[in-house]
Amino acid sequence: MRRKGLTIFWPQYFDKSRTVNMGRKISLESATEKPILKDLATAAQKLKFKYEIDPRSKYPRSTWDEPGLLLVDTLGQKKNDVLKKMAPEIQKARTNRLKQLKESKVKKKHKKKAQQADILRQKIAQQRKKK
Repeated sequence: MRRKGLTIFWPQYFDKSRTVNMGRKISLESATEKPILKDLATAAQKLKFKYEIDPRSKYPRSTWDEPGLLLVDTLGQKKNDVLKKMAPEIQKARTNRLKQLKESKVKKKHKKKAQQADILRQKIAQQRKKK
């Protein structure tokens, strides 16, 4: 499973709600609330790192958390340096993901209202025809 030359990055390293003893590896200012594996992958991609996702592995310190880790080819850079580079990109990825989620919910809501309005117009048109 583990491949030589790839460094493991867990979402828990970037989680603002964790203490250092619980697994956070960056400062609170750089940390993100509830990062997910997709955020890490987006950050690695933006920084042009090659990466692999292992969606089944569980973080050893908290096996009840969402599973998943990112294996990154750090191109010879130290893990701590890559952590610091990835942190702001993860924040941006999370913000974009939440923004898109909110927009999709709004679109669905507007679409549903438009469908309800169409149904109501059809019913009114049918009632007018009957009269």
